[in-house]
Amino acid sequence: MTNPQGRPALLEAMKYAQIGTMLVVPMGILGGIGYWLDRRLGSAPWLLLLGLILGMAAGFVNFLRLVLDRTER
Repeated sequence: MTNPQGRPALLEAMKYAQIGTMLVVPMGILGGIGYWLDRRLGSAPWLLLLGLILGMAAGFVNFLRLVLDRTER
């Protein structure tokens, strides 16, 4: 089965199945780096919060790039 763009439906579904990890993983990685830096520098919780906020922004940008893909044929 294909969609109107000629892509198989499974490929289209797999594209959107990654949204959950796309939003959570950057927050986990950058939050973890911020936590590690806070422990090393003694600046808790500021770098952790900064990492979480930057991770949230990065995840949201990735989400928008996926959903608003303008290069679809």
